[in-house]
Amino acid sequence: MTRTLPAALAALTLLALLPGRAHAGAGHRSAGSTGIGLGGGTASGGISAKRFLTGATAIQGVIGTYGRWGDGTGLGLSADYLLERPPLASGAVADLAWNIGAGAGVGLFPATDTLAAGVSGVAGLEVAFVPIPLDFVVEYRPTIGVLPGVGVDLVNFTGHLRWFF
Repeated sequence: MTRTLPAALAALTLLALLPGRAHAGAGHRSAGSTGIGLGGGTASGGISAKRFLTGATAIQGVIGTYGRWGDGTGLGLSADYLLERPPLASGAVADLAWNIGAGAGVGLFPATDTLAAGVSGVAGLEVAFVPIPLDFVVEYRPTIGVLPGVGVDLVNFTGHLRWFF
């Protein structure tokens, strides 16, 4: 049983890195498409933006507030690089798609002059609506904090709701 886990993880990683195929469903999941909305990231929650570089890669960022116990509320900024994978399911109303990637974020707390920074893995599940250019994404984000001290957060989730143009 324990020997099958590394093999399964290797197979999943290889599958994720294979090139994606063309898709005609949700048209906003294509090169040059940009979405703006609300979301969360490694170090922030607020305005979310995503830009498809190609049909298979995208960047996303979030700028907004970030709060931690003891430091109050500050300004946060996060950015991710994503490998967009082919849809798991397609329909007339929505596509169910997924992505993987990595990101980084920073938070600044003016009240305590504290700087926070971290890096994350990203595994997202996306509902991309077909008739309207809207997506809803839930992400699993295991995170390693590097400032002000090193720490690991394996239970970390974020989400986004964006309108594409």
